Amino acid sequence: MSEIVDAWVRRLKGKLRPIGEMTHWERMAAAFELRRSDLVPVAPELDYWQITYAGYSHAEIYNDVDKTTDACIRTWADLRTDAIWMYVDISHQIENFIPPEKRPEHFVHRGDKDYLLFKPVAKTIDEAIELYESRAYERYLEGSRAVTHYVPHMLQLLEFQEKMDRIVPVIVGIATPSNYAETLVEVQQFVRWTVTEPKKVKRYLDLALEERLAALDFYAEIARKHGLHFVCLFGGARTWGPRQLREFGYADEIFVQKAVKLFPYVFWHICGHNLPEAMQLLVQWDGIKAVQYDMPYYSQKLSWPEWCESVARLFAGKRCAMNSPTTQTACHGTPEDVRRMVREFLDATLPHTTAVVMPGCEVDSYSPVENVRAMIEEARRKPLP
Repeated sequence: MSEIVDAWVRRLKGKLRPIGEMTHWERMAAAFELRRSDLVPVAPELDYWQITYAGYSHAEIYNDVDKTTDACIRTWADLRTDAIWMYVDISHQIENFIPPEKRPEHFVHRGDKDYLLFKPVAKTIDEAIELYESRAYERYLEGSRAVTHYVPHMLQLLEFQEKMDRIVPVIVGIATPSNYAETLVEVQQFVRWTVTEPKKVKRYLDLALEERLAALDFYAEIARKHGLHFVCLFGGARTWGPRQLREFGYADEIFVQKAVKLFPYVFWHICGHNLPEAMQLLVQWDGIKAVQYDMPYYSQKLSWPEWCESVARLFAGKRCAMNSPTTQTACHGTPEDVRRMVREFLDATLPHTTAVVMPGCEVDSYSPVENVRAMIEEARRKPLP
C-alpha cells in the first residue's frame, strides 16, 4: 500500500465533478471498441510534462517514486484527462543492460524540463547481439531503475486506479522488439545494418523478441493482476522503409499477437517518415484496438486534414484513430493553433471511425499549460455524429 496513493484517494474519491455522462474509463473503452461515447476522449501522453506541471523538476523526481506518482495523479486531478499515463524515461528501459558502475556515463541529465539523454549501449551489431546472448538484461536487472523505480511507480498508479473504482484508466507503455533493437544502438545505426548486415539484424531481432515476450509474461503476472487493461506498445521502425517493414516487421507482429491475448485494450504508438506504409501494416495486425500515429517527418503531398482522413478511412470498422495536435504545435503553437488542429483531426476522422485526441508522441515539457488545456477543452466541445 502506498501512502501517497491513499492520500489522493481520500482527497478525490466521491468528490470529483462528473465529466459528461460516462466515466473516463467508459469513454476510452467505447472509443477502443468503436462504439459511440458521450464525449470525444482526450488522453494526451503527458509523460515528462506532468512532472513540471505538478511543480517538480526532473532531477527531483528521478530517484523519488512517490513524487513521480504524486505528479501524475496531481496533474490528472487538475486537468481530468480521460487516462493517466505513467511516467517513463529511457533509463527505465536500458539500465538493466548496463553494469552498475558504467551507468552514469550512459545518461546525460540537463535542465529541469529537459529529457534524459542517453548514449548507445552497443556500437556494433555484434556487440548488440552479445548483449542478448549473454543475457545482460538479466545479470544487471537487480538494482536497475526498471526494478527500483519503473515497477513501483506503475503499481502505485494501478493501485490508485483500482481504489478509485476504475473511473480513470492508467496507460502503461511497453516497448516492442523493434523499439528495443533501435534504442540500444541508435536508430541510424540499426537502419544501416538492415542493409549491410541483414542476417545479423534478424538474429538481433529474434533475441530482442525473445526478451520482450518474456517481459510480457512479467506484465501479465504483475500488472494485469493489479488491474492493467490499457497498454500502449511503443513501436520502433521510426525510419524503416517499405522493404525493412516487410522483412523485419515479423518480430513486432509476433509480439502483438501475444500482447493482445493478455490485455483487453492494446494500442500501437508509431512515429516516423514512413507512416503511410506503416499504417497499411498495422491495420492488418489482429487485436490492436487503436493506433497513436503522428504526422510523417518528411513532407508529403497530403495536407494535415487529408492525412488524418486517409488514416480514418483505412481504419474504418477496424481501429480507433489517436492523434492531434502535433507535438510541435502543442509546444510552439498558440492555443488557437492547437484548437484548430484538434477540430481538423476530428472533422476528418469521426465520419469514418472513433477518435481519441492524443498527440502522436509525448507532450514536450516546454509546452505551455494553456496549449494543453486548449487541447482538452476543444476535444470536449466537439459534438459526436
